[in-house]
Amino acid sequence: MDKLVSDIPRYAAVELGSDSFRLHVGRIEHDELVLEASLCERVALAASVEEDGSLCEAAMRRALACLREFALTLDAWRPRAVRVVATAALRMARNASLFLPAAEAALRRPIELVAGDESARLVYLGVASTLAPLDAPRLVLDIGGASTELVVGRGERIERIESFRVGAVRQSLSFFADGAIDAAGFDAAVRSGRSRFAETALAGRRWSQAWGACGTVRALGEIAAQEQLAEDGRLTPPILRALRERFLHAGHVARVGLAWPAAGRAPHLAGGLALLLALVEECGIEAVLPVHAGLRVGALWDLYRRAASPAAPGAAGMSMSRPLPPATQVAA
Repeated sequence: MDKLVSDIPRYAAVELGSDSFRLHVGRIEHDELVLEASLCERVALAASVEEDGSLCEAAMRRALACLREFALTLDAWRPRAVRVVATAALRMARNASLFLPAAEAALRRPIELVAGDESARLVYLGVASTLAPLDAPRLVLDIGGASTELVVGRGERIERIESFRVGAVRQSLSFFADGAIDAAGFDAAVRSGRSRFAETALAGRRWSQAWGACGTVRALGEIAAQEQLAEDGRLTPPILRALRERFLHAGHVARVGLAWPAAGRAPHLAGGLALLLALVEECGIEAVLPVHAGLRVGALWDLYRRAASPAAPGAAGMSMSRPLPPATQVAA
């Protein structure tokens, strides 16, 4: 490795998501993020919750095995700072207080159980870091496994955050539990999503475009391109409805996965598509653009900026969150 490159400090972000655990290692060079390592392991926490709301034993074993592997990767890269963020599935799990100490022991690093607003802040920061400055309001959406976040900002300044306790995994398990995809179930999933998003202050507005920082949007964008519905992965309401028809024709989540490789990375894509349709219809979004940046990218930039500004709140421990800019939260 080039000595000048090896001397540049590295940072690491670990996201304990509702469906997958992911790790990024990167450095900031010439004001650009250079990713040097990226790992992803599906652990299916949200899909493995018991009837009483507890994580099941099998899912916890998968998660701990994954974290032990991540610990070895972090040891090898020796980043200057690491931030480990646990999101909605662990926020909601009844036995999270028992699982988290075991998870910290496996990873050998502290884990933050963050609220939806902090998760959304990091997602927005990751997206903003990849886009040109924009004076007009920018809408970023993130459909996770167990929650959905909407963020409005200008440039890197956040103006509003809304978090909803519904995600692709929950919607799929509620409406496509046996794997079958039919018109009645799909339309019910969309109506349910619209009822969740109906009270958002963003409803009734017109958005010429929004940015989707999640696997659901990226996978649907790839399928739309494969089906020659959109060259750049841009998802408009007509394109989303065309994807609905293709999913209905496939008839089963297993056949969706076989037909489109991108669906293999998002096993609960039917629920994600229903929620995305609900969002664009309820919020008047004319197009959703996939963006390959989100929480982990935002966390890397956050660590870098804290290191560059030692006086910033939380900089000493590299684990506390900066104060959130003024925003209004709406819980659903």
